[in-house]
Amino acid sequence: MKAVIIESAPSVGTMLTFPVGNELLIDHLLSALKQQGIREVAIVSGEEDPYIRELVCLAGRTCGMLVLWRTESVYRGTAGGLQTLEDFLDTPTFLCIHANVYLRDMDLAAVLHAHEAHRAGITLVAQSMVGNDHDLESVEVDQAGLVSRVNILHWSKNRRSRLAPCGVYVFSREVLSLVPRDEYFDVNEQLVPLVRSRGGSIRAHQIEGGVYTISGPEDFIWLNREILLKDILNGGRGPGPHGGMDDIVIGENSDISPRSFLLGPLVIGPNCVVEDYVHLIGPAVIGPTSYLEKGSLVRESVLRSGTRVQGNARVEYSVVAGDETVPEGMRLRSTFWTSAKPARYGPHGSSNQAAPNKLLQRAKRTQRSSGTTQRGGGQQSIYGLIKPVVDLAGAAVGMIFVGPLMLFIALAVKLDSPGPVFFSQKRCGKNGTEFWMHKFRTMVPDAEQRQKELLARNSVDGPMFKLEEDPRITRMGKLLRRTSLDELPQLLNVLRGEMSLVGPRPLAYDEMKFCPTWRDARLSVSPGLTGLWQVKARNRNRFSEWIRYDLEYVRRHSLLLDLQILIRTVRVLLKGV
Repeated sequence: MKAVIIESAPSVGTMLTFPVGNELLIDHLLSALKQQGIREVAIVSGEEDPYIRELVCLAGRTCGMLVLWRTESVYRGTAGGLQTLEDFLDTPTFLCIHANVYLRDMDLAAVLHAHEAHRAGITLVAQSMVGNDHDLESVEVDQAGLVSRVNILHWSKNRRSRLAPCGVYVFSREVLSLVPRDEYFDVNEQLVPLVRSRGGSIRAHQIEGGVYTISGPEDFIWLNREILLKDILNGGRGPGPHGGMDDIVIGENSDISPRSFLLGPLVIGPNCVVEDYVHLIGPAVIGPTSYLEKGSLVRESVLRSGTRVQGNARVEYSVVAGDETVPEGMRLRSTFWTSAKPARYGPHGSSNQAAPNKLLQRAKRTQRSSGTTQRGGGQQSIYGLIKPVVDLAGAAVGMIFVGPLMLFIALAVKLDSPGPVFFSQKRCGKNGTEFWMHKFRTMVPDAEQRQKELLARNSVDGPMFKLEEDPRITRMGKLLRRTSLDELPQLLNVLRGEMSLVGPRPLAYDEMKFCPTWRDARLSVSPGLTGLWQVKARNRNRFSEWIRYDLEYVRRHSLLLDLQILIRTVRVLLKGV
């Protein structure tokens, strides 16, 4: 039996070197696999950092396992990345685990036995979602903001499945032949339905807890709290040289000032320095070679190795990437801090004791936004204040200049082919709010019905649908698409505040389900008339590039970047003309 650790979303591979308790996540996963007799593991990741790769391979050598690291230049989905391992996966069955899961008290042997006993093509591990009657209570509000109805349902009336996949699978090797080469392909959304359509058996092996999915800082904090507290309750205490507190583990060669204040449970790695008047409040993990300067505070957070927290800085309920510096006086709260623009998460209460599944559900519902953390506490950025004004002014000026052109285009569309002038469809805006997006019609009226007949000719991967020579496009539609003039009616969407001039293109919800991380990121900002993908990879039919550029925009969005995209958009349009 061999195993594969694969990214569940772009850049998740970095989580393998995050600390959980007194070890790295990769150490924990390899140890769990070794207990099941697995000695060879492959890791597929888009992470190119040699430091991370070396840490992962070192973890393999330490536990006596062969670890193969395979770097992918683009993210190909949870199934697409398996094709690169066809030469490695030469056993009848293999185990696949997402790189952001933590296995605890899970019987992997029972999963493997169930897979073989049922001769399944795929066995996915699922566990019950935590919930209670309060989760089924809802308030319905009409458009005027008045309460029209309050629903209070008993759990027995809930018809939704209470099982959720855990990111752990067992595959029979035969299913690899169904995964297309060099394309984006998702296990749950694409491979499972395909195997079923070919008569294959898909089994669900239900477990009661034991697998924790890590989606953000809140999950890391909760997980470390649980690990540290459980180890203390079970008597798994390390040496406690500081203040006689046996719930604090301090690594070798660490220098802890007697004037610092430490409240366990804490794990402090080797070669750390904690200066005078530092407050360390657990549960927290301080990675090796970290340096906490005078007067700083770290509360219920995870600091990766090489972190430096400068004087009077505060880090609360956050995760700080390795070899990073938190500047003097900075306050981080519910933040993932990197040298790039930090990602901020929803408010985190210090008394939060939610179960992992409940925490995960809330974290997924919370829209992650990217913005600069302010000293003294999180005021809205200048960019966030100026962007709506620029959008409104730009759309108003645009309507004045292109209004006559839009009238001419509307007449041309009407004369060119039968049907309405506009094509309108519900799309998702910021935070998932739906709105009606409008554009000039470029296809025949029954285009959506005819799409099913043309699926076999689709020239792109993932949820995208595009034909090089689409027979549904009208004569006028070809000109409008080449010049992107069909998008002009969306200036009205911008004026109504439903869209922005620059941002990810608005999509229907179903078109984003293949990659939830990409979906949640792009829904954290307003959709735009144009975006980074449109000006950099518009004519390249790769779903992975779409994901890449949308995520890049969410991380880097600024007034300067928006201006650069608008200028490049004008150039693209002029080339089309």
